[in-house]
Amino acid sequence: MARSYWLLYHKAMKWYLLISYFLCSIICNAQVTYYEHIAPIIKKNCQSCHQDGDIGPIPLNTYDDVASYASMIKFVIDIKLMPPFKADHHKVKYANERFISDKEKKLLEKWIDEGLPAGSRTEFGSTLQDNSLSFYDYTVCMSEPFEHYGIYYDQYQVFPLELDIPTDKYITDVVFEPGNKEIVRSANISIAPIGSSSKMDTWDPRYGFYAYGSIGFTASFPNWMSWMPHTSSNELSESEHLYLPSNSELLLHIHYGPSGEVQTDSSCVHLSFADHPSPILQNVPLAHTGLLADTFLLEKELKKRISSSLELPIDVNLRSITPLAHLLCRSWEVFAVLPDQSSISILSINDWDFHWREKYIFKESLHLPKGTKIYTTATYDNTSTNPYNPSDPPHTMKAGPHMYDENFVCYFEIGAIQSDAMISKPLTVTEDVLRDLTFTIAKEGHYNIESYDLSSNNVKTIANKTFSIGKHTVQSSDLPSTKGVHVICIQDGTKLMDSWWIVVL
Repeated sequence: MARSYWLLYHKAMKWYLLISYFLCSIICNAQVTYYEHIAPIIKKNCQSCHQDGDIGPIPLNTYDDVASYASMIKFVIDIKLMPPFKADHHKVKYANERFISDKEKKLLEKWIDEGLPAGSRTEFGSTLQDNSLSFYDYTVCMSEPFEHYGIYYDQYQVFPLELDIPTDKYITDVVFEPGNKEIVRSANISIAPIGSSSKMDTWDPRYGFYAYGSIGFTASFPNWMSWMPHTSSNELSESEHLYLPSNSELLLHIHYGPSGEVQTDSSCVHLSFADHPSPILQNVPLAHTGLLADTFLLEKELKKRISSSLELPIDVNLRSITPLAHLLCRSWEVFAVLPDQSSISILSINDWDFHWREKYIFKESLHLPKGTKIYTTATYDNTSTNPYNPSDPPHTMKAGPHMYDENFVCYFEIGAIQSDAMISKPLTVTEDVLRDLTFTIAKEGHYNIESYDLSSNNVKTIANKTFSIGKHTVQSSDLPSTKGVHVICIQDGTKLMDSWWIVVL
């Protein structure tokens, strides 16, 4: 009986292997064509930059375009120069990640070896479709064209765009529209009261003012929105909005890439408003040079590791993370240790490149419970062997906004909390006196307002009483003013209704 069983088993395995070999030979020998196999790869990873008149130096719109540069495309993919996405996507899944899988690399190699067959035209051969820009509530543009001076230089310029918006707004979508796609490489928007940038604007005779790295001063809402050529908009969910205070100006910080001729740019920003107030996304620099225990200093001819950590006093939903550093930085590592002592990776960059910095949006928001410890580390190379070192010979660098300075800042975009209580006039980061904090109560009840100091772990009760329906104010004198990270929480008993993070530098 046993012998008969094994004979049947071996016979079945023989047929299984023969059929598998036959199917594999069919699949493996199938011809790879441009329209069926290669065009989807190019469209997903390349066409957002490499189109006619865009920032990519060569267009990859058609079969002829891709076939002409096929060998070069394979080369830049093999050396991991393209597509530019610095975060390790194996550890964390990001919604905006770009990478060529090993399977796609083999398809590209096979397509080249087989003579670049075109195949039958399909929908994947088309170029990327432009999003319509005609359905926005408010548009603000640069007041005059800016002449990009650098034939062979990268240039960084901030343009204050005054808004004629007299009331607070909640933003559902932000679209940056580059005026000249050939030179606009990235853009970042911060929010500040009208006139905040006047001192910076005065000393630069050109339109706007030069600023490398940061904008040169602390805005009310730094890093409010980021744009790269491969992104179209910052459309948010129905339950998560950005906050735009009244009487504000947008500080549009544009990175212009080098070009072969002097060109001009006139870019615009489009905004969509929410119909009603909603909980707000908060982009908070939980890691910052101004929060370090020791002075940020990078001695010459040394490699150095800078680290920071904090413990979350409340549950947090993390939507995205944005690291910011300059030319000496070589890597970033951000991870969280949960209350059960398990750990998760948040961000890992082993080859930091200032020119390819961006916001990394998680495919699914990371839920970090109360008691989670977040560790942020960046490494710096201030030696003469670092090809990106702007100083030759190297000199000691401090924190600052210039190319000959360095930075250690990491923004954590914290998801909004669904609640009846909503803070409607928050202030995220300040070096000046805090403004009053206004919040709205939709349901009358007994609420407790507390302030958590993450540096000292102290908890201060700001109010513990019954609040009526409507707007209420916490005076600035009751808000935290000591250096560090603070969280203001509104609670209904033990239930967290809303929160706001305040960073005092």
